[in-house]
Amino acid sequence: ITVRIAGYYHNSLTEGTGRRSSVLFQSCPLKCKGCYVPELHDQNSGKVISVKKLAELLLDPKFERDGVTILGGEPFAQPEGLNALVKRLRSKNCPHIVCYSGYTLEVLREKAVTQSFIGEILSDIDILIDGAYVESLSSGAGLWTGSGNQRVIDLVETRKSGRTILYRS
Repeated sequence: ITVRIAGYYHNSLTEGTGRRSSVLFQSCPLKCKGCYVPELHDQNSGKVISVKKLAELLLDPKFERDGVTILGGEPFAQPEGLNALVKRLRSKNCPHIVCYSGYTLEVLREKAVTQSFIGEILSDIDILIDGAYVESLSSGAGLWTGSGNQRVIDLVETRKSGRTILYRS
């Protein structure tokens, strides 16, 4: 299984708890006005990489990390590959996974009805940062978000309680 990415990097302190290794998924059908990374919209740009190789790169032992962050683009535009990556990271003992999406949790749950990979991803990641980027709300951005409408959802607590629980730092 492969995914199309724009790149990856280590030592991020701005995309989740602690020190992170991060990957930028290529392709975004949402194309939010004012997007910080419009170069990630094109589904034919970037490079194709195997999930196995990408997991090795993200978990490179030369770099310390508290977890992995997956962003884009729109990671959920590649649900099969995203699911395979999350599963591979977990099998290699990745302790914490954050995933960004321009879709809300509610929309992702609706999509999961017909796309089982999306449900599997939501049942396996720790934090979902959801919601489209809204340029007019950028001044209201909070922890790890680009605009004030976006939420940082603690999916571990959300799964336990059955209701949406926001992450508390």
